[in-house]
Amino acid sequence: MEVICTNDNFPAPVLAFYAEFGVQTPKRDQLYTIRQVKRHTTGETGVLLNEIQNPDVPVRHPVMGEVWFEPTFNINRFATLLGQPVRQEELEDVNA
Repeated sequence: MEVICTNDNFPAPVLAFYAEFGVQTPKRDQLYTIRQVKRHTTGETGVLLNEIQNPDVPVRHPVMGEVWFEPTFNINRFATLLGQPVRQEELEDVNA
């Protein structure tokens, strides 16, 4: 599924953390293809993009302690090619 980045503003601490591990972030008004959809423990929907392949970074997990994952980007940072918010139903086919 193709999407357009509409929000590339990351908080400074997040950018500093990403810089430490060489993580690339999506850029506003750029076209991306969703590679995988992941549900976070917070209930938020995150996506991995075909055009950006990042290294795993350490994440503090409440049960498993420190785990390493490729960081995802919140689906709310993207819109459809028609400029609409991405609906959950549209994401269901991505991981199929």
